[in-house]
Amino acid sequence: MQHILFRVNAGVTSGLGHLMRCLALAQAASKNQFSAVFLLNSEGAKLSQNRQDWIGQVHVMPEFKTDIQEIEKISDCCINHNIDVIVIDGYHFSAEYRQQLASLNYPVVCFDDMNNAGNLYADLIINGASSANQLGYALNQPDTQLCLGDSFRVLRQEFCDLQSKPIEQREYLTIVMGGSDPANLIIPLFVSLERMGFSGKLLIISGAAYPFLTQLKNHLNHTKIKVEHLHDCQQIAKWFLQTRLAISAAGGSQFELHATATPSCLLTVADNQLEATKAAVLQGWCITEDFSAIVGHNETQQRVAKVVQRVVSLWSNEAALLNMQSRALASRDSRGAQRVIEQIQTLCIANKK
Repeated sequence: MQHILFRVNAGVTSGLGHLMRCLALAQAASKNQFSAVFLLNSEGAKLSQNRQDWIGQVHVMPEFKTDIQEIEKISDCCINHNIDVIVIDGYHFSAEYRQQLASLNYPVVCFDDMNNAGNLYADLIINGASSANQLGYALNQPDTQLCLGDSFRVLRQEFCDLQSKPIEQREYLTIVMGGSDPANLIIPLFVSLERMGFSGKLLIISGAAYPFLTQLKNHLNHTKIKVEHLHDCQQIAKWFLQTRLAISAAGGSQFELHATATPSCLLTVADNQLEATKAAVLQGWCITEDFSAIVGHNETQQRVAKVVQRVVSLWSNEAALLNMQSRALASRDSRGAQRVIEQIQTLCIANKK
């Protein structure tokens, strides 16, 4: 049995995407004789306790004042749990932090999205976006093992080896804005669909860290359109398989929608989502709208109205949806987590020689 340590945060501010892809890797690791240990912030630890598919021990990382104190905590955890490899995921780890972590002499695996943080001081880098091979990792991380592109996309086990469902058997227009909906788009999208008199079946999925639940429920209590609401959905794959068309955040959810061959409108709300989403659009299974540079309420409302007009038009265009689904089926790959674990196993073996 080998042991893998994950250092990652989650919450209203940071969202759930980093935690979910670490969980996905932990699930694959557990099928390959690894035990998982997580060092999480307190908010992330609470979120992990509510998940039915959780894998691994959870320990809370105190809010230390210095990186050195946190690295010492990680070192102690590695010794106490016989750790073989460390995985980090998050934008808050500085170059100095990563360098100190590498000095512990454990293999370090780093999830990354943009290759814009300088030297990652990692032995292996994971970026499952279709555009990852164009980001220049081989130039500025020349001695690092690279797991880049669609074939290394890390998905939770519920999205692996799925049987797709044809468009004509799907019934929902689904709104899903990730774990926390940081741009607060669920409610404006719903209100705009309501104003347009959308007559199909609407499904709204809000994440565990969604902070606007009370306001959303108030809107839902007074609506006249057909809508279902799921909060902190634990088995989301089965709902995506019933989704005819999705309006989704362009974070980790886009890869899950791709795996379920679900035609989608992806909304980018951060710069780190732009390149991956452009690549997804080129694959032909989705369209996109960019909210990352929007300033002010009025501009947001105008862009939301544009999204809803595009989506309502696409909803009734079955030929277009069939084509999008066909393109998704042709390009999806759900074995990325297993491939990454195989690379990590090789890394661990080399480190012990």
